[in-house]
Amino acid sequence: MIMVGKLVVSLIWIFWMMALSPAEGQDPMKEKLGVGIPKSEYNPTYSSTFNRVIERGNVICGINDEFPGFSQEIWNNEDGDRWEGFDVDICRAVAAAMFGDADAIEFTIVNGKTRFEFLIDGSIDVLSATTTFTYTRNVAKKLEFMPTTYYDGQGFIVRKTLGVSSAKQMEGARICFSGSGTAAKNIADFMELHGINYIPVAVKPTEKTKNVYKRGDCDMYGTDRSGLASNRLSFNDPARHMILPEIISKEPLGPVVKYGDQKWSDIVRWTVYVLFIAEEMGINSKNIDTFKNNIDPNIQRFMGEKNGKDHPHLGAKLGLPATWSYDIIKQVGNYKEIYERNVGPDTPIGLQRGLNQLYSHGGLLYAPPLK
Repeated sequence: MIMVGKLVVSLIWIFWMMALSPAEGQDPMKEKLGVGIPKSEYNPTYSSTFNRVIERGNVICGINDEFPGFSQEIWNNEDGDRWEGFDVDICRAVAAAMFGDADAIEFTIVNGKTRFEFLIDGSIDVLSATTTFTYTRNVAKKLEFMPTTYYDGQGFIVRKTLGVSSAKQMEGARICFSGSGTAAKNIADFMELHGINYIPVAVKPTEKTKNVYKRGDCDMYGTDRSGLASNRLSFNDPARHMILPEIISKEPLGPVVKYGDQKWSDIVRWTVYVLFIAEEMGINSKNIDTFKNNIDPNIQRFMGEKNGKDHPHLGAKLGLPATWSYDIIKQVGNYKEIYERNVGPDTPIGLQRGLNQLYSHGGLLYAPPLK
């Protein structure tokens, strides 16, 4: 009787283990990751930013107000405010992709201290504030950097009355920089490498570094060269200041989103890529309507007209309208248009494209295929 009881228990145990074990050929880890599961049954888990933006009806974008050409307020009255600039247009492109309306946007001013805090706590949906992509910010601060929209490098500006032509001549100088960015480390590395003694003047996030320089509290001001060109415009006597030739760092600037927010990061990432792709295709805000019903399958996909019978348009994969890429270009323009009207050679800032050309023109801008 005891033997029969043990046999029954053993059989129950065996059947129970078989029920819990994966079927032949199945891999539990693959199943957890969704590999091999029919698309109709697999729904990746995304964070809440996309839903929050949809429910709110607009995109909240973090920008700074320190660099004309990149982001500046052009009017503010009882009807609201209006911002313009290179970084502003990147955010407007995201709004156009989401809602078909580039003005479905709200701007929040951030500084070196608050920009990451606001992004992480959800006060803003995307940060577009001349922010440098670095290892520490990506890995330690858990920030997701989107494609670089402006390749820059840190430099210095000085008063011409000093009579210098190189930063290497600035022995013992007072150098001011933002105390919350990458500038301090870049300057320290450069000065140590060249054996130059200097007096660091770290500026608090609550104060604009250019103002500290303008009132004479430092001899030289260090930040991204695009920022130096932008800030020089705000000086009463811009011609009396010169940007020195040294470029002491790599500063890949671009939009940033919260880490681990896959769906939202995909939307912002491909919004940027669409700006590159449109320029490469020769599509801009003025001629985009002439590309409707084009026989080129790549253009058909771009216009939201074709992507095979299973997915009628690419926007569906992101939860976006069929016309998402069309709306971006029609309302905001391609990358070239954004660059030229905000910071290009014919603007007061007068920045040449340089590395910020398409790869086909010797630059670093390159987008994966939109298919």
